[in-house]
Amino acid sequence: MKTLKALILTGGKSSRMGQDKASLEIGGITQLDRILSIIQPLTEHLFLSVGHGDIHPRDHPTLPDLEPRPGPLGGLQAAFHHDPQALWLLIACDLPLIKHSDLQNLIEHHDQNTDATCFLNPLDQHPEPLCAIYSPTASQKLDELIEKNQRCARRFLASLNRTDLKPSSSKSLLNLNRPEHLNELEHLHQHGVIEKELTVEYFAKLSQEADTDSENIRSSAATLAGLWEELRLKHHFSLDLPHIKPAINNEFADWTTPLSNHQTIAFMPPFAGG
Repeated sequence: MKTLKALILTGGKSSRMGQDKASLEIGGITQLDRILSIIQPLTEHLFLSVGHGDIHPRDHPTLPDLEPRPGPLGGLQAAFHHDPQALWLLIACDLPLIKHSDLQNLIEHHDQNTDATCFLNPLDQHPEPLCAIYSPTASQKLDELIEKNQRCARRFLASLNRTDLKPSSSKSLLNLNRPEHLNELEHLHQHGVIEKELTVEYFAKLSQEADTDSENIRSSAATLAGLWEELRLKHHFSLDLPHIKPAINNEFADWTTPLSNHQTIAFMPPFAGG
């Protein structure tokens, strides 16, 4: 039986978030402390992934990236360089809704004859690379990919022989990329998950990509930003939040606006000439 070790991707100063994700607080608890609390009962071999050349003291052992700016796959590369025979649980620090039971599920269903065990994101059914267990057999494939300067973590995981699981809820893999997402998660923390029936209208390029002008949906998003993230993944929209104008019941609204039942939401991209 191979030893399970965990590597937490502590991130850095995210350009979209504007600050270190590990130190972000929801409900008064930092994201790093929360992830640590659910991993520590699962393994005594726990490391923090840090940037290349980072020598700042931490409360836990660190594994620096082997090269500057390698992306999230650099953390996994450093992990296998540290111990090529271990099973590595790789997890991002900014998954505030992931549960201890989800990680336990990964461990219980991991087959050491496969390269990886992961969750399929319920919003788009793609494998989630930053909450997964990787076997030593994934190491050589990873090195080959990085040598070719191909660093897409999702594409790497999709290429592996793997076991796919369902997370405990549709929001388990929600992560923090923007201040609007932090507001969404703080709202969920304070008020809980409440399902709503909504009518969503799409304009211009969005209606083409969604293959519809409007749809009636059920959503557990708390704010406009949370709803957009659900729909962006569902329809594989090519535009992201900064390039979209949202409206509620024919009135332009801020992304942090809370949602209510039976509202009509419109999403509008930039129009030609406007």
